[in-house]
Formats: sequence, C-alpha cells, structure tokens
Amino acid sequence: MIVALSKSLKQKIEIFLETKILKKIEKYDLSEDDSSKPFQYAIFTQEGYLVKGFIHGCETALGNWHESIARIISEENFKVARKLQGASKLKGEVTEEAQTVFENIISTLDGVSREPNHEKEAKEIYVASQVGERTDKRIQTVDLYLERHNGEEIYLEIKGPKPNKNEMRAAKRDLLEIYAMCAREKKKVKIYLGMYYNPYHPKPYQRWTCLKFFDCGNDLLIGKDFWDFLGGSGTYEDLIEIYEEVGRHIRSALDKKLRKISKTISEIKEEHP
Repeated sequence: MIVALSKSLKQKIEIFLETKILKKIEKYDLSEDDSSKPFQYAIFTQEGYLVKGFIHGCETALGNWHESIARIISEENFKVARKLQGASKLKGEVTEEAQTVFENIISTLDGVSREPNHEKEAKEIYVASQVGERTDKRIQTVDLYLERHNGEEIYLEIKGPKPNKNEMRAAKRDLLEIYAMCAREKKKVKIYLGMYYNPYHPKPYQRWTCLKFFDCGNDLLIGKDFWDFLGGSGTYEDLIEIYEEVGRHIRSALDKKLRKISKTISEIKEEHP
C-alpha cells in the first residue's frame, strides 16, 4: 500500500485528535438528566450508558475535528489550504444571468426534471457569467479553500454523511454561487461537497437527499475519495489506523472518568435511596 501520510504528518494528526478527545474527557461529567436512569442502567449498565453519552458528545464535535484534520492534511499537499471565514470570506460578483441559471438548475434538480451533471452545470453557469452588465455582490464562507502549485483553485463544502434535503439544496446553491463568482472573473475552478465517510459501505453511497443534487465522483467526494483527494492514495486507510491508535491511548483516561462518575451516582443513591 502507498504510504500517503508522512510520519510527521501522522504524528501531527494523532496529537491533534488525542488532545481534543482528552480535553473532552476532562470536561465530561454527569448531567442531572443522567443521575438516575434505572431502566437504561438495568439493560446497558451505568458504564455502558455513560459511554454512550460521551460518544454522542464526541460525535457532535467530530465534524469540526474532521474539518481541521482535512486542513492539516491539505497544508502538506497544496500551496494554499485554509478556511475562508470572517474577514477572509470569498467576495465577488454574480451576473443576473448566472444567478437565473443556477437557481433554475437547483429547482429542476429538486423537482427531478433533470439529473445532476456537474460538467453540464458548470458550462451553463460559466457561459451565463460572461454576459450581462448587471451584477450582484456576493460573500461566501468556504469550509476548505485549496490552491495547487499550478494555480488551480478548489472550493470544498464539508458535511456529515446523512444530511437532510434542505441542507443539500443550500450546499448546492452555495457551491454553484461560488462557481459563478469565480466564472465572472473568467476563472474555471473546481467545487466539491466532501463527506468524511460512507455510512453504507461497502455498498455505494445512497442518501437520496444528497444524490438528487450532487454528481457523485464529480462534485461529490465521499469517504475514501474525499480523504485520498486531499492527501493522496492510501490517506483514508492511514487515518483509520491513526484513529484506532488514539482510541487505544485514551481508553484508560475514559475508563477512569467513567468509574469516577459511576462512583458519584452510587453516592447519590446512598444519600437519596
């Protein structure tokens, strides 16, 4: 297997992820809602149920962690890799003609009167961006902006793997608007929706709320395709190994925290039988 991530990069990711999780463990504590759950504890045990609560809390944070790790990996492989937010948001103009085109694309995709075809959509928007004098100013946050050494620009929006339809419609609109903003400056850029993993693996990704708007493999990168795009072939497998290693490192700290919380629950029960 091709080693995608350098040793130093693997260490950087491992330190980042382990630090985040250990901080989460340190802050994790018993909530009032969890102090007495007799039926849940009877089936899953106190520790099992508390582990579930901790995992749920980490899953909520994982989106931000994954986005940071995607940027860390990209920094080693691209000339520029950063999030465009705040003062650095993408600013530009969109012609009225281009806006009409991409709004029509979204509506017809939503109405299933056309299928997603990124190449065709990009051509339509690019042509519409070269005509007309009236423009509207636009500002967009970009989850991950990449620039190759040859000058090619790439704009990624990053989402979890099971989005609802409204999220996907909004993501499609944002990405097409970004494309139109760049096309107005006669730049042909790449736009992608990226997802960290495929929850249907080993079957192909099948979330209809996403596939009705996005062209898998062309403006949609999922799981292995997403990570390997950023870091090269084998990046996805390397990441799984890093996460497994971090899991082994933090287990004793998590067990210690859960034992402490379980002891607190027992003391509460003794005080309030």
